[in-house]
Amino acid sequence: MLKIEQWKRNTILRTISSKITKDELKNNIKLWKEMLKYIKDPDNWGVGLAAPQVWYNKRLIVVSLLKDREDESFPTIMMINPEILEHSKEKQISEEWCLSLPEETWKVPRFKEIKLKYFDEKLNEKIIKLNWLRSNIIQHEIDHLDWILFTDRIEESKNTKNLKF
Repeated sequence: MLKIEQWKRNTILRTISSKITKDELKNNIKLWKEMLKYIKDPDNWGVGLAAPQVWYNKRLIVVSLLKDREDESFPTIMMINPEILEHSKEKQISEEWCLSLPEETWKVPRFKEIKLKYFDEKLNEKIIKLNWLRSNIIQHEIDHLDWILFTDRIEESKNTKNLKF
């Protein structure tokens, strides 16, 4: 069973994650599948999880690609070595929360659209364009890989306890 560590105990959340190599792919597939299973479980209330949140300092995220907050037919996928290639100038502000900072929600500005490159579990390169909620989720998780917490990006603070995403 995966345990998501709180940011105060997890020093890896404040360390830049290194890229995943082909050799590491085979050695760590079990952990990555556990991360995927964790995010797909609706009882966990998560839409994204970065490897540093489970003490693995590598560039891997698992994300649910929701179109909007009512989307029930969204895919949940693994992204290895994700990289934002381009982004819009325009930003949007929306409320975020994080599995590593439970009961904290804040308004965070994010790029409205991004162009993203990543590798799937078979190391096939993928390039996709995302906007709105999907874009926010990806940016939040990539921030974890770069030692940034969503609270570091707060523009307008509003703490609303127990918000379910």
